[in-house]
Amino acid sequence: MVKRYEVTTWKRIVSGMLAGLARLGLGNFVVLTTTGRRSGQPRDVTLSPISDGEVEYLVSPYGDSSWVLNARADQRATVRRGRSSTPVRLVEVTGNKPQLVRAYYEREGFARQFMDVPGEATIDDFASVPERFPVFEIQRPG
Repeated sequence: MVKRYEVTTWKRIVSGMLAGLARLGLGNFVVLTTTGRRSGQPRDVTLSPISDGEVEYLVSPYGDSSWVLNARADQRATVRRGRSSTPVRLVEVTGNKPQLVRAYYEREGFARQFMDVPGEATIDDFASVPERFPVFEIQRPG
């Protein structure tokens, strides 16, 4: 079972700092803006994309978080990194997903506590729980 991610004051502060880094173009962070599935209002979240060659992906270590549900409702989104803002389409991935999730797990240590897989996780550990970790391909126009 995926451990529930709860937003605390400390996590809000860290999230704000990460968003600041993304807005400055520093680090491996982007600000993803989706449209709220119920409100219709823009919703921002700071994420760390992972790439597989030239293609970038967004992984949700927290399962069906708000940005995931928003992306499923409307694939159109915006990715901001530094001063650059790009309209994108978010397409949910089904194949090759265990490798992407494992690469994310290895790189993003903070998320491991929420992913409920063994410390020395293998591809098989991620293949057995694919629905727990939604992955979206970032498709840029053109």
